[in-house]
Amino acid sequence: DILELYASEVGGDRLIISVSGDVEAAQVVQILTEAFGDFRPAGALLEQIPTARRASTRRVLLIDKPGATQTYFWIGNLGVAIDYPRRAELDIANTVFGGRFTSMLNTALRVESGLTYGARSVLVRLSEPGSLGISSYTRTEATVQAIELALNVLYRLRTNGLDEATLESAQNYVLGAFPTRLETAGQLAAQFAALELYDLDEAWVNDYAAAIESVTLESVDNVINLVYPRDDELVFVILGDAEQIRDDVSRFGALSELAITDPVFAAPVTAEDPAPEPGGQATSPQE
Repeated sequence: DILELYASEVGGDRLIISVSGDVEAAQVVQILTEAFGDFRPAGALLEQIPTARRASTRRVLLIDKPGATQTYFWIGNLGVAIDYPRRAELDIANTVFGGRFTSMLNTALRVESGLTYGARSVLVRLSEPGSLGISSYTRTEATVQAIELALNVLYRLRTNGLDEATLESAQNYVLGAFPTRLETAGQLAAQFAALELYDLDEAWVNDYAAAIESVTLESVDNVINLVYPRDDELVFVILGDAEQIRDDVSRFGALSELAITDPVFAAPVTAEDPAPEPGGQATSPQE
């Protein structure tokens, strides 16, 4: 089975090799051509994955883990693809909302309330639109309090947007972190591979700093209103002791439930399952 899967899904026509370092380009091309030039193509066509649809109503998936002393939750909806044209504005918004320690989410849920050790926003951008969500956890008895506080932070982001001081701080933060993702040979190789994979040109890197500097309050607020989900279209995935939190979390939307022991969580990976994003929880190829 493993050999058949390899033959059908892996081949030279799906291979990207990116090399960076103190090397002679011609020599590298020769070596790689000798090693991979006759690599057969994959035996099967790539499956067409249906484009995900943005949820239009609230719903809650509760995953029961009896005896859990903490509740883990994710709240969000469909986001955008990697080629979204207002990438700079979205990166600024994500930084402010939940992309750094001093973000709105972490400040509210950790620093000010002590409900968790960490809260963040997760922005997944691939060739097709990925997810945009809030991720955190808290003790079981504080489940509703933490979720409602996270929802309040999202409401404040959508209603109030950013102010000048916050925008400038986020721009400085993003601009300061950006070069550190392109320092080593390995980072450069990964970046070139990502550009090739997602069919992006060099402007993705070369014009990024200028794009961040040009973000205005109006432009970032427009992106927030367009991309971040409204209160009535949120999807909740909540993992915890259902006996303790079922009635409470049902207030957030139409409730469905699975057990942590359900076979769906032990099923083998199939072509329909989502692949992990580059770099784990990356928000852009630089990460």
